[in-house]
Amino acid sequence: MAAATILCADDDRGFCQILSRAFTQAGYRVETAYDGVTAIERARALKPALLTIDVMLPRLDGFRVLEALRAEKAFAHTPALFLSGCTFTPDYQARARKLSAAGVLKKPVPLDQLLATVRDAVASAPATGKRVAKLAGSLEQLPFAELMHHLHGLRVSGVLDLQHGKKKKQVQVRDGVPEAVRSNLMQETLGHLLVASGSITEDVLGACVKRMKTSGGLIGQILLASQMLDDDVLARALRRQADEKLFELFSWRAGTYQFHERARLKSANALYLNRSPADLLMHGVLERMPRDVIDARLAERAKLVAVPGGSRFYQFQSANLDAQGKTLLAQVDGEKTVAQLGAPTERTRRLLYALISLELVELTEPTRDVRPAPKKAAAPAAPAVTSPREARRSAPAPEQRPQISEAALRAELAALSAQLGNENPWQALGVALDASDERIRAAYAELAKRTHPDRCVGASDASRRMAEQSFANAATAYDAIRDAAARASWLQQRKQNALDAAAREESERAVYAEREFTRGEGLLRARRPQEALQAFRNAVESYPEECDYHVYVGWAYYQVSPEAPGRAEDAIKLVMKGRRIAPDRRTPYLFLGRLCQAAGQVDNAEKMYARAIQLDPDCLEAQRELRLVRMRQDKAKGIVGRILRR
Repeated sequence: MAAATILCADDDRGFCQILSRAFTQAGYRVETAYDGVTAIERARALKPALLTIDVMLPRLDGFRVLEALRAEKAFAHTPALFLSGCTFTPDYQARARKLSAAGVLKKPVPLDQLLATVRDAVASAPATGKRVAKLAGSLEQLPFAELMHHLHGLRVSGVLDLQHGKKKKQVQVRDGVPEAVRSNLMQETLGHLLVASGSITEDVLGACVKRMKTSGGLIGQILLASQMLDDDVLARALRRQADEKLFELFSWRAGTYQFHERARLKSANALYLNRSPADLLMHGVLERMPRDVIDARLAERAKLVAVPGGSRFYQFQSANLDAQGKTLLAQVDGEKTVAQLGAPTERTRRLLYALISLELVELTEPTRDVRPAPKKAAAPAAPAVTSPREARRSAPAPEQRPQISEAALRAELAALSAQLGNENPWQALGVALDASDERIRAAYAELAKRTHPDRCVGASDASRRMAEQSFANAATAYDAIRDAAARASWLQQRKQNALDAAAREESERAVYAEREFTRGEGLLRARRPQEALQAFRNAVESYPEECDYHVYVGWAYYQVSPEAPGRAEDAIKLVMKGRRIAPDRRTPYLFLGRLCQAAGQVDNAEKMYARAIQLDPDCLEAQRELRLVRMRQDKAKGIVGRILRR
């Protein structure tokens, strides 16, 4: 059986490229079109088994494309999926249903969800029947900045392999966010970076390398043991090393990439980025990306008109724009071309390219090129918002929120989850029944920023799921009462969301578990360990997949009766359950260190603290505990022991 053909119609060529490779690896034949008129022409020539259509296509929008095709007998029953970053109002949903669309997916859409929807929509199964979970391509066609943005939007997890000549790098990605990196470049090794920064000399590095070859160990461990570096300097160096390995990729002019879904790196530098994915991309473009590559990408789009991005997910991402960036974004009014906006300075062009890559700015054909609707096909009634482009013009500029601890983030998300879980949209958004459109819009914008999933970079899976659910709930509440027509409709009709039962149940379990965990932390601080233990056990029972819940069950169990014989050893067994779930998180090792100390296992405690620091160089608690352990050991050994240790 021949492979089923999919026609992808989207004006974002990078997104088309990613979709094309994903669908091809899934066993489909893929063709692309970048405007509405071409989409109709290609559909007539190809007779595809499925159409994926972006609503905001230039020359002819997605609705009109499908209207024109539905008028022809050959396409009366061809499955079609609408993909769009703009708000799908009830009227838009009605238009999609009237055109018998197989589905409406809001960008960014997770790759697994997209492929599952495509499989359901295509009448004939693909010829291969087997999915090969990898994407591959050229960085000349899709620069690293754009590639990372699309992987982030698709929420993929796996390993990204990159190669340019003899350079080879691998980036571990989880839910579209880079979390670790590995490189074969000599200048990016820890020793060379320490020499370059002046922290050690070439002679010290040479001596460490010799010792490493004869006795084993890592450069950092050897320098610590020799007291050539302290823990703080090493932690900062490890962070700089990981950052350099990642940001250097933005400077590549060419190369190849291949993404292996669900793969894991066995050893790599963990990334502890205190910036959002959008801010990471912005920094890479502004500081590292070659000017000629940026100018070439903008030149290709010079005549296209820039409009504010319509995707809520991207609209509220934290890009940390400075004053110049905000000014440039404010100038994007749906009238100026890329050439007009990027003309003044190199920094302006860099900012513009970053905004386009982040989809805070989208590109379309000039208005004068838009073709009128065919006379024989009457257009359906226009929605309350006349067009996504008009709706985008009032989009707020992204804003960087201050960094907070994970504990504080958990508590904040738990409170917001309870508020946004309210079925009454006015109460969910925290506005009065007589609130104006502007007041409702402002309340939604604030909640969308506070619940954006990108705030949970580096946080637990449960926290991310709670943020994603809350972000979606905020959008649902806003759509229900965004204007007078929507409010009237909500008051007249029963509000019913089509949610996947399994995903909803998992989200509810995660939310309940997080609330119990937060309650347990408060009880521990109040020195009520028995009650805290029960709260943590409730969290484990509700969501046993979360590492921290098991860790705190063990710690609270020990705190109930720390003097009881064998108590610390039993608590260690409980904490080990958490370590088995997430062996790459610092939390279980920190608490294992404390419990090993309590059990008199000083050597094991030292190893646990060292492992916690290795996983998170900024873990001050582990650094402090490790210093105390070593001080006690040195004191016990006396002056002779300290000299020998040197």
